[in-house]
Amino acid sequence: MAAVVAQRIGHGPQRVLVLHGWFGPSVFDGFFDSFDAEQFDIAIVHNSGYGDARGQEPAQDITDLAQQHLAVADELGWAAFDIIGHSYGGAAGLRISSLASSRVGSLVGICPVMPSGFDAIAVENCGATAETGPAFMAAYSKGPDAADGPGMIISGLDPVLGADPVAYRALVDATFASMNEEAYKQYFLVWTGASFVEDVVGLNTRSLFLIGEADPFAAVNYVTPTQQSMAPGAVEVEVLPGGHFLTVSGDRAAVAGRITDFLTP
Repeated sequence: MAAVVAQRIGHGPQRVLVLHGWFGPSVFDGFFDSFDAEQFDIAIVHNSGYGDARGQEPAQDITDLAQQHLAVADELGWAAFDIIGHSYGGAAGLRISSLASSRVGSLVGICPVMPSGFDAIAVENCGATAETGPAFMAAYSKGPDAADGPGMIISGLDPVLGADPVAYRALVDATFASMNEEAYKQYFLVWTGASFVEDVVGLNTRSLFLIGEADPFAAVNYVTPTQQSMAPGAVEVEVLPGGHFLTVSGDRAAVAGRITDFLTP
């Protein structure tokens, strides 16, 4: 099992690991075009089972995934770095910080999964029922055109994206192109089962949680318990227009600008 660096952008002194979520790395396609190549050295990681690492066995859990990411940083020769993580990539970033806090300068979680995974707050936010998990697990096998395929999850998490037929279709197609059913199912278990709440208590990693105002899952009330458990003042929370796939359905320039401002205080 191994995550891999799929793309390097820039050659500056500020090193950034970029971690994707359940529906894959395409949410970052073109996103870093506005980042200053003289300032940043950005490494976009494909998790084991996705994209350039599709032949690798998926991670066992969020800790395994974080350890793979740390191994990537080691291979790059990065003793210290910042992290940008989307969805469960945000949880992976928090897990990395809890395992190796001295190595992580700043963390940006974009609609991030929390150390509590798919907890009671998230369940209530999404209106999930006993049928939700099995339906999500079965969705990949239905195919990209099925009403109960992964597209129903994408549009449910991001109604803004769901209303854009071109962007919606692009993400659905990218999902099937980047991973197989095994990875899809395993990473659902990885992020929903995240459970390291006690390990972030008092964590002082400087963090920014960006929330999509139309995201029914990673809402402010979901991230607040983690914000409050970490060191006082360590976490900023900001709500921006868009849904769960904020780098696609939001104002890309505004999201990128907020991130670069945060990473260069």
